Parts: sequence; C-alpha cells; structure tokens
Amino acid sequence: MFAVNSVRRVLAVGATLVTTGVLSLALAPTPATASTITLNATIDCLNYNSFGDTRDWYPVGPSLSASPYGLGGTPSLVAVPATHSWQTTHTLPSGTTSVSARAMCSQGHQYDMYGSSGGITIPAGVTTVTATWGCTTAPVYPGPWMTNCSVQSVSYS
Repeated sequence: MFAVNSVRRVLAVGATLVTTGVLSLALAPTPATASTITLNATIDCLNYNSFGDTRDWYPVGPSLSASPYGLGGTPSLVAVPATHSWQTTHTLPSGTTSVSARAMCSQGHQYDMYGSSGGITIPAGVTTVTATWGCTTAPVYPGPWMTNCSVQSVSYS
C-alpha cells in the first residue's frame, strides 16, 4: 500500500514537471526577427557592341546573386530609358552578406561571354544597400567578346 501511494505521488510530480516544462517552452517569448535588407540596384553598360553597333543600349541578360541565402525571390528589373540601364528594388533575406551583378554588353559575335561579376560585402546591421554596377565589353584573344562588371558606387544605411 505504501509503495503504491509513493509511485502515484512520483508519477503525479513527474506529470506536473513535464506540463510546466512544456508550457514554459510554448509560452516563452521569441527573439525579435532580424530585419531584411533592401537592395536598390542599377546595372548599366559603360560601352556596348551589338553586331558592330556601338550605340549605348541596355545590358543583355542582367542578373543579381546573393550569398549565403540567395536572393530570396526573383528581382523585377525596370528599364530606365534615359540611361539604357536596368534598376530594381529587391528585399534580400536577413543575414545576406554579399551581392554581385553581371550582364552582357555585346551580342551578335561568334562568341559573347560573361566575364567577372562585381561583388559587394554587406556589413552587419545594414538595412539598405544602394549600388550601381557598370559593365564593359571588349574582344579577348582569339576573338570572343567578354563583358566584365564592377561596382561603380555603393552606399549603406
């Protein structure tokens, strides 16, 4: 009889402790979510060659990439007729540490290739990045045209 009552008491105390632990975890305050990063980006060709036509024109196939979590969606690029560039405002996932851009500023040659993409590092605590990438194209021996992009300006806030 004494052993049965002791077992019941131990089980009751154990059930109470488990319930208290579950409730304290369920009702514990959650830490504030880190803010996302707003990217204001412009991609422009500083020179252009399309089938021998070198007038200023829009970059071909512009793209952005981000690390370590990717872009968190597809940016919507908007054409800027006055400068023949592409612009976007895109929300990057929190914790993004770098962004790069690339585009092609040549077409119609036997080979048109992407070269380097200009990258920027995003410091911790930044919530807005405004950056402009400029891309240049040139023939590379033995004949393909390669476009390299680099950061022209960047600001953080």
